[in-house]
Amino acid sequence: MKKSPRKTILAMSFFVASILLSSCSSSIKSESNPIKTSSDKNEVNFKPASDEDIFLYRQIGISYLCMARQIEVEFPKAISLAAKNYALLISSRHGGLIKELGKEKIPEKNIYNGAILQLLDGAIKNCPDMVPEEDKNKFLKTVEQLNQKK
Repeated sequence: MKKSPRKTILAMSFFVASILLSSCSSSIKSESNPIKTSSDKNEVNFKPASDEDIFLYRQIGISYLCMARQIEVEFPKAISLAAKNYALLISSRHGGLIKELGKEKIPEKNIYNGAILQLLDGAIKNCPDMVPEEDKNKFLKTVEQLNQKK
């Protein structure tokens, strides 16, 4: 079974970001959308983000980025806000868990870095005129480097 390029970019971006930034210890504790609460340990169990969840958050981020650029928000601000929103959704609703990547919580900074790649990919496809050439080139180089590390 062959994976789609989007799933590959998703998995690789989170995986590589997790490895590269594993020294960044960020503690994400959120209690929104718990599956169940253990009364013995006061521990919240989160449902990992599914492929459908990731797709939804990605589309929200891409839409935000493209709309922000249409009203002339600077690209760095627009993508940063869209990626922060994406990371917040994964962190608060799913406790930093992503189904495809197993049971290890991903630090918010790593989710943010992975979101940047996903949102750039989507913006290049959906609103290419809104993405500066320099950022398109950086994205392509990053994807090329990720593919070499496979």
